[in-house]
Amino acid sequence: MIAPDRSFPNGSPVCDYWLARCEGFAVRAGHRTLGVVESVGYDGGRAGSVVLRKSGRRRRTLHTGDVLAVVPARRVLLARRRRHAAPAMRRVYAAGRPVAMSIALALRALALWLAATLHREVPRLVGLVLAEIRDRNADHGDEPSVARAHRKPNEYAYRLNTRGR
Repeated sequence: MIAPDRSFPNGSPVCDYWLARCEGFAVRAGHRTLGVVESVGYDGGRAGSVVLRKSGRRRRTLHTGDVLAVVPARRVLLARRRRHAAPAMRRVYAAGRPVAMSIALALRALALWLAATLHREVPRLVGLVLAEIRDRNADHGDEPSVARAHRKPNEYAYRLNTRGR
């Protein structure tokens, strides 16, 4: 039987021991790997920070207070997840909400005005269109043909292609 990997929470003496000796450990925060521990910075005899090597030449310093636990069997430090975007998104939402509400109210007022105008004007316009259709279809008396007699035949001015000559 395989024993499960033991983790040691931050603040315990075993965690302090492994934080002082964690070079080469991977640092994970949630589902993300933040990097590999390159060196440990000491603060009064205890590990105060760890320097992480990320992809390429990038480095990042992580305070040991952000470490949640150490899993020495897997050579992993579990770090606190950062939510940098959440406060910024809350501020943007709070700032943009009044503007969005005023725009929504203006659009609602416009839609109500348009509906009232259409309700009032459409019957009148339909009456005008029907009267025009009736006048055009009225009997013209003695005229032999009213279908296309009023139209002028198309006249085309044909031009020869003189390009390049």
